Amino acid sequence: MKLGLIGEVLGHSLSPAIHGRLLAAQGLSGTYDLIEIPRGEVPARVRALFRELDGFNVTIPYKTEVIPLLAGLSDEAAAIGAVNTVAVKDGAGRGYNTDYIGFSRTVDRIGADPAGRDAVVLGTGGASRAVIQCLHDRGARRIFAVSRRPEAVDEAFRAFAAARGAELVSYEAVEAGEGAYLLVNGTPCGMWPKTDASPLTAETARKFPKVIDLIYNPGETMLLREARAGGADGANGLYMLVAQAAAAEEIWLGRPLPASLTDQIATEMEALL
Repeated sequence: MKLGLIGEVLGHSLSPAIHGRLLAAQGLSGTYDLIEIPRGEVPARVRALFRELDGFNVTIPYKTEVIPLLAGLSDEAAAIGAVNTVAVKDGAGRGYNTDYIGFSRTVDRIGADPAGRDAVVLGTGGASRAVIQCLHDRGARRIFAVSRRPEAVDEAFRAFAAARGAELVSYEAVEAGEGAYLLVNGTPCGMWPKTDASPLTAETARKFPKVIDLIYNPGETMLLREARAGGADGANGLYMLVAQAAAAEEIWLGRPLPASLTDQIATEMEALL
């Protein structure tokens, strides 16, 4: 199989190692290339990939930009309005969102059932859309989507959030608030190489009993470190990354993979962080 990942900057992605292990575990051979695409070149490059690859993943900042280039969307991708997995057939692409599955499995892994509870989601990008959709579907009581400038958030995200009962708030409001049951960081703040940054102060990070940072490099962000110091159960984005990769492989191969394979590869990848 010829697979890949498209994004703007991909130098430290773990995706090739994860997909290599997923393929090898099934006795399959294939390639998984990192394909950096400058802004402005997405349409031409993606159309070329429809002729070159069997499937590909999509990451920051192109999870919404690829949608008009696709022949169709799965139900969850259409609901979320973001795509992270594309299956190619007969020179056309169909979009899926396996971030949703990966996040839901991470929630279960740390016992952070959001049903009837409040959640705070930092960021308004494609990953945050998947998180908000999942929290809504799983019965969260209130969802707060956090932006540096709530008044400037684009109308598409504003409508998406409103349809799911999510309220747009500022970081200042979060800092001044009492916290919530679950905090999810869907921003790149704290990602390698700027590992000395956190989207929230240490005092605020310690207000949440459950914290998921979608960043996986470094393995423990400053946000996670501060939250854990306050007694929180936390998880980085590695398990979500492996789980969404496994779900993508299932789409490309047209068959399910053993659930134990995700746990096995996540453990192996932890050693690399």
